[in-house]
Amino acid sequence: MKSVFYNSSLDEAFLADSSLSLAKPKDIKDLGDGLFALLDGDKAIGFNLKHPSEHGLDLAEGLNPVLKGDNKAALEKLLSSKGYAGLGYGESSHFSVAKIIKEEEHPVFESSRILTLSIGGKTLSTVTRYANCHVGDKIVVKTEGYRFDGTIFEERVEKNIPIECEVCSPFELKASDEGKQAYIENSKEEGEDYFA
Repeated sequence: MKSVFYNSSLDEAFLADSSLSLAKPKDIKDLGDGLFALLDGDKAIGFNLKHPSEHGLDLAEGLNPVLKGDNKAALEKLLSSKGYAGLGYGESSHFSVAKIIKEEEHPVFESSRILTLSIGGKTLSTVTRYANCHVGDKIVVKTEGYRFDGTIFEERVEKNIPIECEVCSPFELKASDEGKQAYIENSKEEGEDYFA
């Protein structure tokens, strides 16, 4: 997942690809206009952009999960002008609306449940400790890539149970300070990008 982070104290944006998160740049190339390519050989594994507002970008502090309208156009124009067209930074947040279709007790952890979810025609499995979500509820899950805290969600298997996504609380979505229950989504449809 390709994401855009903004640090207001530095007035700098960082364009990162979670699939390359362990890669370390071997070189930095100044592309001009405050844009620097982080390179591994000839491959750009990320970018730093100084003073993004000077390029028409209006970014929020931290992770900008999806770029819309003028922000998306401004970033694409800048990257294209430097020979890096179509990279897709900020196109999808991978925070998706899912519908719970099955729930069962976790065989090992007493306070957790296994959820089977439907997301736009796909079925995913996960485990949650949140007690406020049940069959029929729509919730928001992280399916891949960067979280707001800069860590990365990756699929895994725990206690023989596939964790193909993670259930988000309002706190994890920056919707409120509530971090002890799942965010229940009532206005968006199953399969929609929560931030689109």
